[in-house]
Amino acid sequence: MKRLFSILIILFGLQGISHASHIVGGEIYYDCLGGNTYRITVKVYRDCFSDGADFDTNLPITVFNGSNAQIDQFTIPFPGKTTLDPVFSNPCVTIPPDICVEEAVYTIVRDLPASSNGYTLSYQRCCRGPAVTNLLDPEDTGLTLTTSIPPPSDAICNSSPRFSNYPPLLLCSNQELVFDHSATDPDGDVIVYELCDPFHGGTSFDPAPSPASPPPYTTVTWAAGASTTNPFIMGGITINPTTGLLTATPEMNGLFAVGVCAREYRDGVLISTTVRDFLFRVFNCEITMEATVVPQVELSTFVSYCQGLTIDFENASYGGTNYEWDFGVPGTTDDISSDFAPTYTFPSPGTYDVTLIVNPGWPCTDTSTETFIINDNIEATYNPPEAQCIVNNSFDFFADGDYPTIAEGTTFEWNFGDDAIPATSTDEDPTDITFTDSGWQPVTFTVFYDICEVSYTDSVFVYAEPTIDFTIADELRCAPYDAQFIDLSFAHTPINYSWNFGDGTELSNLSDPLHTYENPGLYDVELTIWTTSGCIDTLTLLKEDLIEVFPSPISQFTVAPPESDVFHPHFDFTDQSIDSDQHFYFFDDKFGSSTEERIVSHSYIESGYHYPYQVVINQYGCTDTSWQTIYIIPYTTIYIPNAFTPNAGNLNSFWRPQVYDTEAYQLYIYNRWGELILYSEDENAYWDGTTPSGALAPDDVYVYKIWWIDITTGLQNEKYGHVTLIR
Repeated sequence: MKRLFSILIILFGLQGISHASHIVGGEIYYDCLGGNTYRITVKVYRDCFSDGADFDTNLPITVFNGSNAQIDQFTIPFPGKTTLDPVFSNPCVTIPPDICVEEAVYTIVRDLPASSNGYTLSYQRCCRGPAVTNLLDPEDTGLTLTTSIPPPSDAICNSSPRFSNYPPLLLCSNQELVFDHSATDPDGDVIVYELCDPFHGGTSFDPAPSPASPPPYTTVTWAAGASTTNPFIMGGITINPTTGLLTATPEMNGLFAVGVCAREYRDGVLISTTVRDFLFRVFNCEITMEATVVPQVELSTFVSYCQGLTIDFENASYGGTNYEWDFGVPGTTDDISSDFAPTYTFPSPGTYDVTLIVNPGWPCTDTSTETFIINDNIEATYNPPEAQCIVNNSFDFFADGDYPTIAEGTTFEWNFGDDAIPATSTDEDPTDITFTDSGWQPVTFTVFYDICEVSYTDSVFVYAEPTIDFTIADELRCAPYDAQFIDLSFAHTPINYSWNFGDGTELSNLSDPLHTYENPGLYDVELTIWTTSGCIDTLTLLKEDLIEVFPSPISQFTVAPPESDVFHPHFDFTDQSIDSDQHFYFFDDKFGSSTEERIVSHSYIESGYHYPYQVVINQYGCTDTSWQTIYIIPYTTIYIPNAFTPNAGNLNSFWRPQVYDTEAYQLYIYNRWGELILYSEDENAYWDGTTPSGALAPDDVYVYKIWWIDITTGLQNEKYGHVTLIR
């Protein structure tokens, strides 16, 4: 049973007609704080779903004097926005989810320039959007929010009226909207209300006028059939001039601009007017309301008709607010609930008609009735038998649970799956069930009683027969060879291991042993595994000639002398390796020098310890490495050239002292006037003949100073000299 309602939605941006509306209404008012100081408030409203202009980051206010001449302009920063709640009291209507209005309240305290004939404050913005029904060319029609401050001769330090409430967002069609549209006045002046024309403002060519145009302002142009007092075209709207009570009965769908003026009188004289500009949206919504009790077999908790006397009811109704359940128990009036989805325990097994009334006693109501079959609880279960091997298995199953006896009409069904023989049974306790595949095998036990059916599923495990296999990495094997064996055997139960590596050493009981073959040769490897549970078995695998270990060469060499000094840094290398085809020396010097010669001499330029080493390779690709240690006694040495030619290409093109074995080092170069040309603490520093600015230094004689700490003695030293630059 469904109820349809057409509703009036007073909102500013409902999806379905258009999302092109932007700033859609507002008002402006002020408070006098003394003298020419005013607190000015501007309320602006927009559609949340608008794809048009957002709120102003800085809202511009233009001030005109009583002669309509601009005398001031300022902006109010964006204060943030809030979303208005769609307050609606009709319980028969579900509020559509896409109604959304945003409000921004801009406030500022401002000292206005002196004006003997009063002020007009104005803000203009475009546009109202293409969907406004009662305006001509609404897409290019903006709005002007304006208010007037009377001259001191009419009212000294006046504060304007401000509206108390914002119109509700929803109203059912053909029902009166009675809304308190009154305003309050801080000065206690008399307020008279009337419908008035909204003002036109910016256009699509000038959407945010700043400054605003001066008064008087052009009013909006009404579409055919619309007017100030009849903005709905069809239907009516009035406002009580004394109380501000607004009554609206629109009869035409659309979006309608409306203006309400609060005129302020003091001693019978009109001193100011506050205009609220807003939009009414009239929209026919087909709102449904339906009561639905979820049937027994569709309950999320349904197992069978025999799951006990307590039922967790589920409510699939929509559009309702209040609920009344009657569970259909004869002879009592206590079987009721007002919960949305109640839980109820029936007094005894039986068949009951359960009734749900949505919104009982309201004009919009609906009723749903479902029949429930209630029985005492029955349960089906079993304890899975212990796991067995896939070979010669035989499983026995014993039913368990809570159900009537076979004599009372209970029957059974077992489903063992396609890998079982037999696959099904109707015995209460079937025996000698065999499985032809290993792993977990699901078994379902079902009990049937009357119209009740309850099932329980668990699993039994079947062990697979063990398998045996192993492998080793495919790599060059040189003695001594560390062989990492990888077990590939499988069993569902723990495996015991015995490895024979074929070289006469002890056996291993690890699953993945690491074994070292010390000597070259060809080796058989044998693995035996056995299980003591599950599928009990013993398996042996022999892999003949699995591992061939090749001989390794022996790296060996001599260096003479083992120690020398920086003035005699020459060393002789002599190869003494065995069974090698290729030989490499790596001298461990600053240049990373190496050679393939077997007998060779090498000179070092750095003092201290060096660790040259030899790598040899035999015909199988096996390698060996050995090291020696030599020592060069350090002694600080410095070689300094006395001239250079920076324009001579790669020959003598820069000046660099040759420095060895210092603990600290500093280089200074000066021109003949004592100006520093170069400074460095790097032993490898050089001078390319330029000044610190990058210019070419002229031909001349330059002075250098070198300071260092001797690595041998630890003493500080200085050396001065001259270098000649020739271009």
